[in-house]
Amino acid sequence: MSDDLIFREVDEDVRRDRATEMARRYGPHAIAVVVLVVAITAAVVGWRQYTTSQQQAQGAQFEQAMALLESDRPAEAAEIFEALVAEGSDGYRALAGQQAAAARAAAGDEAGALSAYDRIRRDVDLPAEQRDLAAIKAAMLALKLEGGDAATERLQQVLDGAGPFRSMAREVQASAQLTAGDREGAVATLKALIEDATASAGVKARAEQFLRALGAD
Repeated sequence: MSDDLIFREVDEDVRRDRATEMARRYGPHAIAVVVLVVAITAAVVGWRQYTTSQQQAQGAQFEQAMALLESDRPAEAAEIFEALVAEGSDGYRALAGQQAAAARAAAGDEAGALSAYDRIRRDVDLPAEQRDLAAIKAAMLALKLEGGDAATERLQQVLDGAGPFRSMAREVQASAQLTAGDREGAVATLKALIEDATASAGVKARAEQFLRALGAD
């Protein structure tokens, strides 16, 4: 299973599970922005209504950065997102952090994206789901840039928990184990994933495909 395929599948699951919840919780005021976020990275992690002039200014910055992404200028967008991470309110800081990392990746700066995702996963002030999603994306990049052991290390915080992204983390873990030369471990992880009642049908189907590709089904 390629890293790009894993990225697409994680994005599809996040889009399906989170976009509806965001629309229900925050209403029509945020729909236009949410649609843009889902379309570009599907890393939708939070949104707060504009209640002060400062938030309105931050909203304008966020929309400017999104427009730059739409115009295929991700490096410029990343700089604005990173400014929001440094100076924005909690809601914008959380959302802009994910977008900054995605923009760095889109600009071809995979090392910069990895560092950005690492910062998010270590930020204890952020909700666990946001940190777990960042950890998975960091692991995917680490798998390509640093190898299987580095990817597994980043996944550990997700694997040790019981959050909604745990089954996805185990799927990436199998790829990391295989990359590190631990075929037996990868097979065991995939078989356990297939038997996991909390894993989605899509994750289980991919695990079965992975096993067949390894000749271990």
